[in-house]
Amino acid sequence: MPSPDRPDLTIRALGTQVRAWGAGAFEALAEVRRLERLLTRFTPSPLTRLNGAGELRDPPAELVEALRHALTVAQETRGWVTPTVLPALEVAGYRQGPGDGRGGDAVLVPDTAGIVVRDEIIRLPPGVRLDLGGTAKGWIAGRAGRLLRGPGLVDAGGDLHLRLDRPGTVGIETPTGTPAFVELPRGEHGVATSSVLRRAWPGGHHLIDPHTGAPAHTRFVQVTAVTGDVRTAETLAKLALLGADEVLEEHLAAQPGARLLAYEASGATWTWEGQTWGRWAA
Repeated sequence: MPSPDRPDLTIRALGTQVRAWGAGAFEALAEVRRLERLLTRFTPSPLTRLNGAGELRDPPAELVEALRHALTVAQETRGWVTPTVLPALEVAGYRQGPGDGRGGDAVLVPDTAGIVVRDEIIRLPPGVRLDLGGTAKGWIAGRAGRLLRGPGLVDAGGDLHLRLDRPGTVGIETPTGTPAFVELPRGEHGVATSSVLRRAWPGGHHLIDPHTGAPAHTRFVQVTAVTGDVRTAETLAKLALLGADEVLEEHLAAQPGARLLAYEASGATWTWEGQTWGRWAA
């Protein structure tokens, strides 16, 4: 329950509702705001200056760190989760908001080769512009979560950093609106949900298949991943939603305690637990 020493606070940030609970919640939300101003592509920021000019001298250390994280994820996922999707997103119809673009033919999603990231300069190859949304929310939630003192959480619209001092339960909103509940032991956890049902518009959605440059055709409409770190959970959820099965299973093999909860459009629900897929019995 909220109390003066464990406040429960909510702000609008990162295009969603961001909640922080526990000692340090105010500081955590302030950190979310600060990092959003540095990493957003929707209002003037160091990232928009980088995209506009192709290089940025003396970049903020946080942009350097967030971009290095995004490039590591791109390498580890063989390009399935990549920050170079911005032109494809815009052509698909997502400029300042979902569906606000005119759309058009899919464009090539470039790889990350040639992107230079150093403490003193970031430089992009010609034609490359970045959207950090695929990795930044989880990265920001994890950074803000470090400011919590004791048990608490930072929930950035489905990317959740959670610290429990006793076993607990996390509720996950399903595509039908009915919550599913996952039991968690004491300790730190990361929970991330990726969906093609939100930030969607007629004929498209925000999840770009980097191999086609178009909104992905997916078996699942929503995937939630639960593991020890929200950034890892975010990557697992994206890989499962994109259908990158081979890369996903490699990542899951390195995360033996990870769990996935995946929903098909038909309503069929699947889980990955204990290194195998099975039907979910709520």
